[in-house]
Amino acid sequence: MEIRRIGCLYVPDLPLRSLSPAQVRSAQAALLDAARSFSPRVALEPAGEVCLDLSGLSGLHSGERQLGAALLQKAERAGFLARVGIASGKLIARLAARTTEGVRVIALGEERAFLDPLPVGLLETSADLHAALRRFGIERLGQLAELPSKDLGPRLGSEGLRLHRLARGEDRSPLVPMKLPERFVEETETPYPIGGIEPLLFVLNGVFERLAERLRWRGLTAGRLLLSLGLDPAGSDERFVGLASPTCRVSTWTKVLRPALEEQPPRAPVTAVRVEAEAQGRRSSQMDMFAPQGPAPEKLDDTIAYLASLAGEGRVGSPRLVNSHRPGEFVVVPFGERAAAGKNVHLCRLPLRVFRPGREVEVRLDRTVLRYLKGKEIRGRVLQFAGPWRLEGEWWGAEALLRDYYHVELSDGGIYRLYHSTDRWFVDAICG
Repeated sequence: MEIRRIGCLYVPDLPLRSLSPAQVRSAQAALLDAARSFSPRVALEPAGEVCLDLSGLSGLHSGERQLGAALLQKAERAGFLARVGIASGKLIARLAARTTEGVRVIALGEERAFLDPLPVGLLETSADLHAALRRFGIERLGQLAELPSKDLGPRLGSEGLRLHRLARGEDRSPLVPMKLPERFVEETETPYPIGGIEPLLFVLNGVFERLAERLRWRGLTAGRLLLSLGLDPAGSDERFVGLASPTCRVSTWTKVLRPALEEQPPRAPVTAVRVEAEAQGRRSSQMDMFAPQGPAPEKLDDTIAYLASLAGEGRVGSPRLVNSHRPGEFVVVPFGERAAAGKNVHLCRLPLRVFRPGREVEVRLDRTVLRYLKGKEIRGRVLQFAGPWRLEGEWWGAEALLRDYYHVELSDGGIYRLYHSTDRWFVDAICG
């Protein structure tokens, strides 16, 4: 039979920080993520503690102490000085976390010795029951445990019997795990309205650090971010921060966001910041057993996201042809998206480097025979040519497409693609 072990994570100074409701929600979410990185069964208690089921994780006293120390480190990385209690029941673990510094492990059989000196006032009971215990002269849990249970029910009721069992070390309080939504939100309020980009980025950096840490605890990354800014005196500014590749690197988030804020700054001073991450799983790859280890996949994701911040949105990705009459029309899609099924794949025997836009040239003709090309960077005698091939389309639109294409070999050794349109000649590609 598996031994029940419950852990409790408690931050004693959290109610004393004068936090706003948004900051309290962020703090509780961070503590829940810290606990959930150890166990999937976690619960947030009404008094603010986070309890988690540690059954089966460690059956040794020293192992539980190491587990509690690791939980403390997670809380410290989130910015909290916490306490950890571990016991066979939820209420005893909560009392252990509230009454000791650091980590307190209550081993099996030691519950009564731990509870005896504790004051009855630590228990969450009704005022009538506290008054009744004071009338009986009961100040410590040890005194309550020594009372006979036979006559206790008529005097103190069912609540008194429950406390009596707890004082004797019989903690039957259930841990009801909460279903945590897959949402990662961090929010805070600024001490004063912020009107500049640099101070705003300073505040955002702290929010990003907490959010990225929570994602890393869960083994996730951010596909994109939703930024919501509260404005002074009222209103909000919401915008999506698109990432070319999922990443948890805070510096990349900042580099992507900075150009957007500089191009379109908030219309009023900022008084609150809220950031929500669209979580995605980390990308993994199977390495070759006999080849040297390559860079981690997330490093490539960080590089792609950083390049997108430099080049601009929609400029980093994989090119895809579009269904158009115009040659060379394409769109850029994020890496990893597959081409639509059913499209033909054309294998190019000779590579073609396209000029965008096409380079205008002068063409010397002998009736319909091409003789000489002259342009800014392209010049030569035509050795041989093929064509024309007429391309006509989009006649229903404002800019109809009508071109005559040629392939020409010049005396400079190059093979070019040339087209004629509305009495003008353009070279739009070079072969090879």
